[in-house]
Order: sequence, then C-alpha cells, then structure tokens
Amino acid sequence: MAVYRFAYIAALAAAVVFSQAYAGHLSSVMLITFAVLPAVSFIFTFTAKIAFFFRFDISEDTVEKNNPLKVRIFIKNRFIFPSSTTYIKASMPGFSEKKDARIIFSLAPFQTKNLNLTYTAEYRGEYDVSFDTVYFYDYLKLFRLKKELRLHKKITVTPRIIDVSAVGGLITASDEENEKQALNSVRGERSFTRKYAEGDDVRNIHWKLSAKQDDYMVWQNAENLSSQAVIVCDLISRGETEKEKAAYTDAVLESALAVALYNMKNDCGSLLSFYNADKGQMTDINTEHMSHLYNAAYMAATVKDYKGEPSFYSSCKRHFTDSTKSAAILVTPHGNKELAKLAEELAALSEVRILLLGEAETGVKRYLDTLRNVAVAEVDPFNIDAEIDEAIRKLYGKI
Repeated sequence: MAVYRFAYIAALAAAVVFSQAYAGHLSSVMLITFAVLPAVSFIFTFTAKIAFFFRFDISEDTVEKNNPLKVRIFIKNRFIFPSSTTYIKASMPGFSEKKDARIIFSLAPFQTKNLNLTYTAEYRGEYDVSFDTVYFYDYLKLFRLKKELRLHKKITVTPRIIDVSAVGGLITASDEENEKQALNSVRGERSFTRKYAEGDDVRNIHWKLSAKQDDYMVWQNAENLSSQAVIVCDLISRGETEKEKAAYTDAVLESALAVALYNMKNDCGSLLSFYNADKGQMTDINTEHMSHLYNAAYMAATVKDYKGEPSFYSSCKRHFTDSTKSAAILVTPHGNKELAKLAEELAALSEVRILLLGEAETGVKRYLDTLRNVAVAEVDPFNIDAEIDEAIRKLYGKI
C-alpha cells in the first residue's frame, strides 16, 4: 500500500507542477481529477463495506483428530459496483496459538462467492474457528477500511479410535460392515460378529459375511459382553513443553481406546477409566459397543494431564481388590519404580497388562518381565499408528 501512496503523491505533485507551468483547461482538469479521485474511491469502498454480506459454516462440530475439517465461507457483494481487493483474516484452531490465514478476493456486482477451506487438527481438544476481520482496499490502494465480523464456531477434536484388527487381519466383518455397524434385526442394537459356536442361535448367523469367510459367523450382541477388563489411563503430566504433554496425553487415550476396541471385537467388554479435570475425579465408562466407545472418545477430547490426587496408583487400587476378577490393563507413560511396585501388587489379584508409552527406567522393564501374570509392551508415543498393533498383540500373546 505504501508504494501506491508514494505513486499517487508523485502523480499529484506532477499535476500541480504541470498546472502551474502550463495554465489551461487541460492542466486544471488533470489537477482536479487527481484531487477528487481519492475521495470518490473512498466513498465507493465505504459503501462496499456496508453492502458486503458474510456467513460461514463448518462440516461438523465434532471431528476425529487428523481428519480434515471443511470450512465454508459464503460472501455476497450487494453493491452495484465491483469490489476492489478484499481480504479476510481467519483464525484456525491451533494448540498453543491460533494460526492466521488470509483469504484475498474481489467480487463483481451482486456476485456471490463460496470459499472452501480445509483444516486438520494436530491435537485433540476444543477450539474456535473464527473469521475475525475483513479489510477493504479502495480502487487506488490508498485506503484500507476494516470491518469486524466476529464470526466463530467451536469444534471438538476427539482422540482417534485405532482399529487394530483392521491392520492385523482378525476375522471380523468387512471394512464396509464395520463402518456401517449394521443393526441386529432381532435385538435392534449395534453388534459385532464372531465365529459360530455350538449352541448359538441359527437366527443370528450373518449369512453374507459367512459366505465371504467360508465359515459360519454370528452376531455377538452387546448385552452378551461382560466387563472382563479395566483399562486405567495414567494422565499424570509427562513432557517438557505443552505440545509434548499434549502428545503424551493423546497417546495414552488413543492407546486405551484401541485396547477397548480390540477387547470388544474379541468378545470382552472393558471399563475405561481416566481422570476428568472438569469433574475433579475419575470417569469410568463401560465400552461394550461402539456407541459407548464414541462417547468415551468425545468425553476424552477435553481431558488434560494433571498432577496430584487421585494418583494413578490410588486409581488402580480403587478398581482392583481381593474380590475383583477383572484383568488390569494399565496405559501409562511412566515406566518407573512406582509402576513396578503397583504391578507387583495387582498381579496377586488379577492378570496385569501394561502398555508403556515410552521406555521404562533402567531395570524396571527387566523386573516387570520377571513378574508372573504381568505382560508389558512398549509403544513410541509419537508413532503409535505403526506400533500399537504389535504392542497389543504382544500383551495378549504372553498371558
């Protein structure tokens, strides 16, 4: 803009010199034109500012992490003249700070424009997508008029539910069947499939899938699953920076959801337990079918790492007692001596599986491997997509 202003001042000065050197009708017209043009340009731009209409929408208000979110902007020029250069300042959700984006455009008289943007969230959480300000430049690029839009929408980014069976090749329904989660015609509720066993009702046979698998497959109703495992998430803060802490917390929650889904598809229900800062206590969710799992992911979208009570140790002790028959599944980024002590105590009460996000301290992993009824698998918290499949299978292959 500064370049245009300097150019205009130079042209105006030249017009003044020309009018003084060559007094006449032409020089006067030129001087008046250069003097009046900025005012006319300003008036047109001010009118356009009032005449423009803005609206925006998002494809969904809840999206899974790393999935694209579509943002649509609707703009209409209700002025009889075309607009000059216009740009919108938009704020996309970021973890520690907002990421600004600028959209530059111009519109013909009464023209409507739809702009589509795509954003992918790096971490789970609640964010604002907003269009804060629009700037209008006049035709001469001498003025810039500002209009506050204050358009914003809140989105919830949930942790991912990683389907280990889709990678490892367990005998389950096809990808299409899993996605649709077809309703059981008898029970009217979401179900999963498994191999036919003696005593199963033939009315529950999934004929279409049986033909593909060359074996009889039957629907497994959610009500037939029992809570045989308790998955406890350790959200005690880990990491130096805010982004590292967020990465560890995301990894813990996504690993726990992956284990819950793995259990579900192998006829085992789970109780998913994690700390909810809003309630100041542990939240326990039965995950016996997909609606439960989606609900758990939604609730886990806003949980934060924390320090203090209830500690991971006390939370586990609350779940496992002498009368408890459930298997203990501990998802933690802290492979320290306290974890080893906890595993030893729990191993006397139930089977213990530890999914360790990161590496254990020196000697801790070796000690855990010596404990009876304890299985340990390590996962890189920054690469769980590639390692979670092998880690879960290792946990269930040892005991």
